[in-house]
Amino acid sequence: MAAAVSKRKKTSKDAGDRAPARRSTKRSAGGTGLTAERIRDEALKLIDAEGLDSFSTRRLGAALGCEAMAIYWYYPSKDALLDAVVEALIARLTGEIVQPSPAGDWIDAFRKLAHGYRQLAHRHPKAFPLLATRRFATEGTWRFLDGLFELAHQGGLDDRTTARFYRVVSSYCSGVALNELAGLRDAELARTSEHPAEGAAAVREAFPRLAAVSAWLEPSPFADVFEIGLEMLLETVERCAQARPRPKRP
Repeated sequence: MAAAVSKRKKTSKDAGDRAPARRSTKRSAGGTGLTAERIRDEALKLIDAEGLDSFSTRRLGAALGCEAMAIYWYYPSKDALLDAVVEALIARLTGEIVQPSPAGDWIDAFRKLAHGYRQLAHRHPKAFPLLATRRFATEGTWRFLDGLFELAHQGGLDDRTTARFYRVVSSYCSGVALNELAGLRDAELARTSEHPAEGAAAVREAFPRLAAVSAWLEPSPFADVFEIGLEMLLETVERCAQARPRPKRP
């Protein structure tokens, strides 16, 4: 997930980029029934289908049945639209961390969030790089972070420790997810290759140790790999919270 809140410097050219999209339900002049939500959802659908490299407001306009310029009435820039897509993806995670378990297990809340984040990568593999590479820049994503940091505060972490572990854990989750998605793409390419067996046999013969270890680097063991690394990180987080001196009650 994005490492931190966006602090992009505004210029006269893009001063409106960080302005919130107009959440209007009014029809555009062309009568296409556009809304900010419809544009955002169609953008995510298009990215899921074709990928980020192919995404453009021109292609989005064609999918919506309007001119590309009509989109800018609702979003002042392509960046602002992509920020809204990130917010929509993050909204799918908010139920995971609203509060600790009934037993007060805040670490388990983080665990569920991390697994939910990985599952989100599988549901939106072509859109997921947005989450991993863009700074959070909307009210909805800031609210998400505020709730996340409040949960850490309730668990006993000070602000500096919270920031450090957020960087570490979010980088781990994003890195593993991106690595896993790349492995799945490679496996699909190998499966559809004309001569996959011949190429694999040549690699095994030339690099026997690589071939032996690579059997455990395939996409299928990734769930186990993710679990091991995540639990190591969460154990460290919990130890830090337990080691922090608690203020004495008056």
